[in-house]
Amino acid sequence: MSSSPEPAPDGATARLWRRRARGSHAIAYAAALIGDDIATLTDAVSISLAASEEASRLLDGMELRIRTLPTTVETHPERCIYSVRGPILWSETLTARANSLGNEDVFVCSTTARSFDTVENRILASALDAIARAGRALRGPTGDKVKGTEAERIAGIAAEAASWRAHPRLEGVKGGRLSSRDMARLRGGHRMSRMAPVLAVRARVAEPFVAEDLEGLADPWTRAYHRHVVTVLDALTRRVQLPADSSCSDGGIWSGVASWRHPNALGGTPAGLCYRGIPLLPPEHVIEGAPWAAAVPTDGVRVHGEQDVQRLLDRLSERRAGQTSSSRSSA
Repeated sequence: MSSSPEPAPDGATARLWRRRARGSHAIAYAAALIGDDIATLTDAVSISLAASEEASRLLDGMELRIRTLPTTVETHPERCIYSVRGPILWSETLTARANSLGNEDVFVCSTTARSFDTVENRILASALDAIARAGRALRGPTGDKVKGTEAERIAGIAAEAASWRAHPRLEGVKGGRLSSRDMARLRGGHRMSRMAPVLAVRARVAEPFVAEDLEGLADPWTRAYHRHVVTVLDALTRRVQLPADSSCSDGGIWSGVASWRHPNALGGTPAGLCYRGIPLLPPEHVIEGAPWAAAVPTDGVRVHGEQDVQRLLDRLSERRAGQTSSSRSSA
């Protein structure tokens, strides 16, 4: 077994990450790129978020924030007997009286109450949930990679976030996705400056990685393989039109008719680098000794450089020309 190859000096992993199309799911794209499973990457994101400055800034101001949470007024029907506590809902009242043997002292009224279920508070609840998930992530395999003192610090941050999330003012507030109307209402509100720490955590959750993070998460063989992939994609782009951006679908990364899925990643996209479904195999020394080398296809076109790329394209062009000529003859 050969020694591990050195990291690619041109930052090929980072270059492939920067090709990610806007809107592509960050964790799914990273899983296809470097071969880690989605659960592991999700735990890594949770731990990284809890350790971030964005999380610390949000938690540092929570004591004041929890006292000044925005509220709204909600109305709900309430069954009243011998009293009227708000506007009478006559349709509901008649139904209630019919179900109570004609008791005319029963009223269904529209009552109001203060509620903390606002757009701002839903975003805050989601941010606290995201930070608190680090506590569970630390108990998994990814947590074993975090040093003892740092793990204790992150666990404390996660526990603090969980404590604030369980506050009586927030426990009834549901997090989750917001509609476009909710976001428009938030942007048009007067509390945007106070929401900055919360929105910073939300942005960190949406974009959890920078290019250098993926370089660090990838193993040495993967970085060497990525260098080969970039070389081939650059050669293809100079000869055919490939999109500048890549999207993630079916567990793989797609740039037009070219696809990449790390051999260690799950998905329906063929493993390795493919062009029009044809596996483009790397030089054997690139992946020699990789723990996932057995998952790399063995049936395909071995590509060592641009000349092999050109020969492949010429062969495909000749094949298409032959098929066209055959179709015309049969017609």
